[in-house]
Amino acid sequence: MPLNIQILEDLLNTPSIPGFETQAAALFRSYLKEYADNVLIDTLGSTFAYKMSPETAPAIMLEAHIDEIGMQVLYIDDSGYIYVRRNGGIDLQCVPGSQVTIFTRDGKRVPGVIGKKPVHLQDNDARGKTIDLDKLWVDTGLAADVIKKTVSIGDPVVLNPNMLLLDNNRITSKALDDKIGVFAIAEAFRRLSKAKAPFSVCAAAIAQEEVGNRGASVGSFCIDPDYAICIDVDYATDVPDCPPQKYGNVRLGRGVVIQRNADSNQSFVQQALDIADRNNIPYQLSARPNSTGGTDTCKIQLKGAGVKTLGLGIPCRYMHTPVEMCDLRDVEAAIELMVAVGREIRP
Repeated sequence: MPLNIQILEDLLNTPSIPGFETQAAALFRSYLKEYADNVLIDTLGSTFAYKMSPETAPAIMLEAHIDEIGMQVLYIDDSGYIYVRRNGGIDLQCVPGSQVTIFTRDGKRVPGVIGKKPVHLQDNDARGKTIDLDKLWVDTGLAADVIKKTVSIGDPVVLNPNMLLLDNNRITSKALDDKIGVFAIAEAFRRLSKAKAPFSVCAAAIAQEEVGNRGASVGSFCIDPDYAICIDVDYATDVPDCPPQKYGNVRLGRGVVIQRNADSNQSFVQQALDIADRNNIPYQLSARPNSTGGTDTCKIQLKGAGVKTLGLGIPCRYMHTPVEMCDLRDVEAAIELMVAVGREIRP
């Protein structure tokens, strides 16, 4: 089934650094409102779209985080140069030379660039080394008095949109982590909403994952699922200097990643594997480099008396850089698996 890439591009173009997900969450709601029986928002800014079944049935939560890595204004000097701090784990080696936009409290958008001391003027021992964030600044080209009247401490600073289709399948952009997951759960929810099956489903676009899975801790108490399918990007190791004996073998275009670590309930994993095999859905297995943590799955799993969780991954190269890369065939496989599990799973 052809994917509506315009929806994904709209999500990628809408800023949503941790704590400032309002605009992207509104876009998510606008897409799903015609398919949902109810749409709710919690206090941290996570959005939940529900399709309720009149029959007794398992409640299935489809979850992805809607926040992206970025920065916030920390200090403005007397010359109008703006200093920032991280908001999420942005890769500092990729920050210098970036084009950014500052989103002000009164709704203005101020364009700028991340500047640094020219390489020609650096000491020999400093060249090629990762630079500290306090040695970088945002240059808007505006006068200092204009900047100080426009920009406030704490304003979000977001990398500019840059989505690019490299061919029919490969896509690159900042913020694929994890807006491509949000796109996947939205499409799976849309397809499931049309299915006549005895289940209830909730699509959850969760805030503040990139700053410690904060939204998942709060959001998992807003609903009471029997099952949760949590989808995020996963490390693609089909690039140089990522040996499979250290990181596993995950490749773009080979299917959705089914994660087998402590964050996934192993009986749920086996059910998903059986369903994938029966429906000829391409998948890859990963134990993940860590036994637990790194995604919202670990927080949702611990809600109340516990939730049966399944961690899924969309393989992604160059994570937390402005040029993250995914394959749309893996996205479709993820959607197909979520839909198939939703249709077949039973208590």
